[in-house]
Amino acid sequence: MQLSPRSPVFFCDVQPDRERVIVAVGGELDVAAAPRLAATVDELLDVGFARIVVDLRPLTFLDSAGLQTLISTAESAERRGCALSLVRGSRNVDHIFELTATDALFDWGTA
Repeated sequence: MQLSPRSPVFFCDVQPDRERVIVAVGGELDVAAAPRLAATVDELLDVGFARIVVDLRPLTFLDSAGLQTLISTAESAERRGCALSLVRGSRNVDHIFELTATDALFDWGTA
């Protein structure tokens, strides 16, 4: 698995942690970056991780494409019998879940 390089725009760091893997995303999760996150989560599901935590705390921006990617990855994990949860981000990032009434679509946890 290849880790995304850190950049001010977007990064996706994968951190295996016993029975789960934490994917910390930072920068801007927008239409340009969303496919990288989707590919990372798909790869983790393909290699057998049954529990994935996406940590939104380092994220500075989330647009509708990023939100759709989070919804799609959660649905994909569920179809495969896996669990995907999110760690709440900043108020700015968290606000999109409230605006779109998608908060209830996710399991929320801690990293």
